[in-house]
Amino acid sequence: MKVAHLTTVDLSLRYLVFAQLESIREMGGESIGISAPGPWVEEIEAAGITHVPLPASTRGIAPLADLKAAWQLWKILRDDPPDILHTHNPKPGLYGRILGRLAGVPVVINTVHGLYAAPDDPPVKKAVVYVLEAIAARFSDLELVQSREDLALMERLHMVRPGQGQLLGNGVDLVKFDPDRTDLPGRAAMRAELGVSDDQIVVGMVGRLVAEKGYPELFEAAAELQDNYVVVAIGPDDPDKPDALPREVVESAEQAGVRFLGMRTDVDALYQALDVFVLPSHREGFPRAAMEAAAMGLPIIATDIRGCREVVDDGINGVLIPVRSPNLLKAAIERVGSDAEARQRMGSASWRKAQLAFDEQMVVHRVLEAYRTVTAEKGLTAMGEALGSGSGVAELRAAVAADAAALARMHIEGIGTGFLPRLGPRFMRLLYVALIGYDEAVVLVADSGGGAIGFVAGVADTGAFYKHFARRHGVGAAIRALPAAMRPSNLRRGWETARYGGGDEDVRAELLSMAVDTAWRGKGIALRLGRTFLAELAAREVDSVKVVVGMRNEVAQRAYQRMGFVEAGTEEVHPGETSMVLVWSA
Repeated sequence: MKVAHLTTVDLSLRYLVFAQLESIREMGGESIGISAPGPWVEEIEAAGITHVPLPASTRGIAPLADLKAAWQLWKILRDDPPDILHTHNPKPGLYGRILGRLAGVPVVINTVHGLYAAPDDPPVKKAVVYVLEAIAARFSDLELVQSREDLALMERLHMVRPGQGQLLGNGVDLVKFDPDRTDLPGRAAMRAELGVSDDQIVVGMVGRLVAEKGYPELFEAAAELQDNYVVVAIGPDDPDKPDALPREVVESAEQAGVRFLGMRTDVDALYQALDVFVLPSHREGFPRAAMEAAAMGLPIIATDIRGCREVVDDGINGVLIPVRSPNLLKAAIERVGSDAEARQRMGSASWRKAQLAFDEQMVVHRVLEAYRTVTAEKGLTAMGEALGSGSGVAELRAAVAADAAALARMHIEGIGTGFLPRLGPRFMRLLYVALIGYDEAVVLVADSGGGAIGFVAGVADTGAFYKHFARRHGVGAAIRALPAAMRPSNLRRGWETARYGGGDEDVRAELLSMAVDTAWRGKGIALRLGRTFLAELAAREVDSVKVVVGMRNEVAQRAYQRMGFVEAGTEEVHPGETSMVLVWSA
């Protein structure tokens, strides 16, 4: 299996689609990146990915260079065609789709990172962009669209054939962009590097130094902010773009106090120093920097445009402002910056949203599933077999009643030493039916495409759930538990469990159970399940959650600690069987 990703420059290969390139290599296929050569090629090739140079490819407006790049791509595709050509970015997405089909590449897929026309652009520009997209889409098998709003527009204007457009979403590396990572230098160290004090408010933006990103508005707002605000701009120059910031504009902003940090590869560490993240962009597809900031637990101020609206829920995890409104940008920065409680609340909401919606591995999973779907539809059996039956990545979703049997099985197999599994599979299935249908429960499953392969279940109030279960399902549960419940040891343990009723009244919410099928362990699924579970409960304003783990189960203890739980004592549900209690706090 040979899969080639086509982008304008190597920076896009490294930072936009690197995980997708790695996924093919990890499956044993040949992963190829085609782009203009640059400083990131060495790192790309060091990861076992083949880079094929497209020397004439540029980011700027250069018709002759574009024609030359198209000719170079044609020769690449004719001389050594891939099995799948996956195109990205406006220009290579246009000529890449057309040439891929004409060159006989079996599968041509395009990702729409954002339509290159904003709603308030001149009608002529929008017409040209939309027509070119519609033409190029006729040469592809599938259009993967990152933004819901873009997909809706493309379908409404018939830019894609019926069923050709598919929502992809977008994501970042939630392992790298994790505010609790122990190997990060820490907030104090990064603020010391920037030379800012504890009482200063650091406002940061990450993006190329082009006007389209909203830098002119940020600079104008920065000039009016009080002295306790520090504005930092993180990102490289982009001289090929027609709206690249002139040197005099940058120098003027520097004189006004804006700090330019240039291109940085340690933005995950820099986010720790920020108090507020801003993105006053004029046009976005699905802003990656804003997702990174959300994952790092920052409040976000962004423009009210498609793409940004995918990341920011106005008033929840940030503030949306009109485009090209420096005065409103300044007011929003001051409103959020001056309110520490609001920053904390919005930052927590950003982190929760990132856990639920911005996992890069989910994007990889959807891309690989798209490859499988297209190869199957086109009857490319050998290619389908090379892609395998699953990506090794499971998608998280809410459990439904049909999952109850699988959850009961995994509980019995994975947590079989507890009391409840002794009551048998029929009882356990009813228990999970009850949990899934209980309004105050959160039950999530990891689904590989063929059903649940892992799960987590818990409730906002354990005692309340037990009472609900007894009222609604008591008779059915008793019938299903017979004759196992009649054994003296089980009668005693049943009484002890009922008397426990959730234990500590100070922490009513509890993670009751979590298990992952043996074949899927070691892939980080339990960590994702646990963190997403906690994010769901936090969104319901639950500020503390406990979990009870056997004292001898050190593996589970370490796993829960990675999720943010801390040891809070011990308790005995059953005499002589001491368990560790761990508590997570929002």
